[in-house]
This record gives sequence, C-alpha cells and structure tokens, in this order.
Amino acid sequence: MAAQLYKTHTGQLFHAGSIVIINVGLPARGKTHGSRSLIRYMNWLGVKSRSFHMGQYRRRLYGADISADYFDLGNDGMAAARTRAEDSCIQDIIKYLTTGGGQLAVFDASNLGAARRRLIRDTFEAQQIRPLFIEYICENEQIVDENIRKVKITSPDYITMDPDAAAREFKERIARMEPYYETIEDDDLSYIKLYNVGEHLVVNNIRGYLQSRVVFYMMNLHIAERTIYLARSGESSNEGSYKADAPLSKAGHMYAQRLRDAVACRIEERNKQVMAKSGVDMSDRTLKVWTSTHVKSYQTAEYFANRDNVSVRRRMLLKGLNPGVCENLSLDEVKEKFPGEYQSYLRDPYHHRYSLAESYHDVSVRLEPVILELERERDDILIIAPESALRCIYAYFAPQGLPDSLIPTLAFPRSIFVELTPTAYGCKERRIGVSPNCSQP
Repeated sequence: MAAQLYKTHTGQLFHAGSIVIINVGLPARGKTHGSRSLIRYMNWLGVKSRSFHMGQYRRRLYGADISADYFDLGNDGMAAARTRAEDSCIQDIIKYLTTGGGQLAVFDASNLGAARRRLIRDTFEAQQIRPLFIEYICENEQIVDENIRKVKITSPDYITMDPDAAAREFKERIARMEPYYETIEDDDLSYIKLYNVGEHLVVNNIRGYLQSRVVFYMMNLHIAERTIYLARSGESSNEGSYKADAPLSKAGHMYAQRLRDAVACRIEERNKQVMAKSGVDMSDRTLKVWTSTHVKSYQTAEYFANRDNVSVRRRMLLKGLNPGVCENLSLDEVKEKFPGEYQSYLRDPYHHRYSLAESYHDVSVRLEPVILELERERDDILIIAPESALRCIYAYFAPQGLPDSLIPTLAFPRSIFVELTPTAYGCKERRIGVSPNCSQP
C-alpha cells in the first residue's frame, strides 16, 4: 500500500525479486512475533508476503503431543522426522514465491545448525530466491521468561496444559536444543542479528530494496505489551465540510466526555484483570493520546488532557482524507455531478482520486511514519482522528488478506471505540461501547 514501487504483470514489485527470510534462534526469543509483525508491514506496503511457521508443519505431521526427543538435535532417531517437516515447509515456500504470486516469505523455524543453514540457502538460491537470515539473540533471561509466560504456553502445543507445567516443559525443550545452537558467522551470508528484541542490531551484506526495507522495519521492532485504541473525532458544527474545519457541536462535546469516561473504564478494567492474572500493577502506565490537527479532533482529545498519566499530542499526519471537489457532496450527488469519476471510483475505491482530492492510498502513504512510530511505542496509545484516517490505520492491523477495496467501507461509528492488542499470534480486536453509563470522577 504505502510507498509502492511499480508492479509487473505477476503482481510483484518491479525489480525487487523474491525474498525469503530465514529465522535463526532458540525458542522464546521473539521470532514468531517479529515474523508476523514484519509480514503485516510488508503486506501493508503492497508486498505480497506470508509467514510459514515450522510448528504448524510439525503438528500437522505428528500432532501437538510429541516427544521432547524431537527437539533434541543430537537424537538421530528423530532426524528424519525433523527433516521431513522442514522440507515440507521449504517446498511450500518455494511454491508460494515461484508460482503462488508471493514476493516475500518467512521461514519461521529455529535453524540452529550452520551446515543445515547453508543447505537451506543453497536450496532457495537454486530457485532464484534471495535468502536473508534474521538471528534473534536474547541475552536477557527476563525477556525469555516473560515471553514463555505470555506467549509460548498459550501456543497450540500447550493450550490445554496447566501454565506452570507448560512453562517447565517448554524450558526443557529449549534445553534440548541449546547445545546445538551455532550463531551465524558466515560473512558471505546476508543477515541481521537482532539483540534482545530490538535493543540493537547488526547487519551484514544487505542487498536491494526489499532487504533494506526489512532492516528498516526491524530497527523499530519490540515485543513489549501495549494496547492501541482507535476512536473517531466528535461531531463538528459543520460536519460535512473539510475546509471549514469547524469546532465540536454540543453533541460532539457530549461524545468527547463519554469517550474519555469509556476509555478510562476500559483501562481500569484491563488493569484489574492483569493484576488478578499476573500480579503486575499497571495503574501508573502512561496513555498517549495522538490526535489530528482538525479542530474537532483535538477538541475531543482535550477532554483527556487533565487526566493523570495521560499526554496529548497533535499530529498533522492524522488529518482526514481531503475530498477535493466532492466536499459536502453525498455519493448520489457525486454520481450525478461527476458520473465518469464516480464509475472510476467504483472500479478502484482505494486508489481513485477525485479532482483536487486525496485517495485512500495517498492517506496510507502519509500515515506510514505514524505506523512505524506505533511499532516503536511501548506505552498505550489512543488515536482520535477522522474516520478516513482510522480506516487506513486499522487496515494495517487487520487480519492478513483485507482487500484494498474494502478499506473505504470500514465503519467507525461514534457509538464504539476499537481496542487492538498486537500479539505473537495476531492482533486481538475488541469493540467497546461509548455510553453514558460509565462515569469517571
């Protein structure tokens, strides 16, 4: 989507080639979280991308309840079983990148041995697929323990197990693999070494546009837990006009108060749930409110400004779509006044741009710095903006495969706000009502 290059008839970006990201590292180092985040970003850029998780192939072949011996790389009796699962995954990646229309894939596996990595590299290069290794190195045991507790024991392997028993078994799995881990030392490989999930990184032999974009994105990566809230600006006194930039109406002010109270209620509820589950006190956590420079947007956000642990920031990039000559016109009026333009809009509502206007693609390009800053942020974020900007931001976090044509149709009524929680296995979404029933002092 944002900042696209020209595409060929195959749907791939011109001259970018096919890339496979090959993960390296022990479990619970952030590989799956990093892979899914990277895939989300690349798809949002318009690069058709997909992650292939080794665990899914193992479970498909052997089930979730498999002997710990499978993870002992020194157990020769399990070597054939491991190779069969890995080769099945590799062949699916090759098919996706050569005949399936994909341009970037992630081989999300441990890939601990140097000899095996060289064999995998040669296999992909024989298919004109460029390999890029990403090694996840974690020297902070607290990060590993937190990742096991928050992520790994909720994976399909352990979903029915007692959490403490699952954590012990997962640590045993790591212990079986650790003696066979060889860090990347081949200077002829293209690789990124990511330390402590974003603390710092080392790059080597990076080539071409896509590999450079991967490096750029990984510089913004972390796995800290945070929540993102999306809320529409309140109603203005001249709701149909973009140029007038009118202030909030009476109804808009009432909505802003209710939104403030509803968000505060939800955060308090979330904090209580976290305290009961993990004993972690989140009551002092900061909520950062980002709002557009539209008057109705920052007036809505100002109701949050006097709350404890809340900061409010205006951001020009969060402005809504400029409708150009279609300002104050309904779709029926646009159809009557600009019939040819209207038909073009129906054919491609995401990319079409009316005279003197922006397209949704233009808005996405404008919002890319906001998206990257969202990835860097470790605090909770509330974005208050016009509906058109929220549509493009939501599309970034939406499940893989959301067609561009649907983005202009996404609805953010003022009766709700959206809660998004990025996790290693996707982005959890919840829609929460804005009502007068929740009042805060």
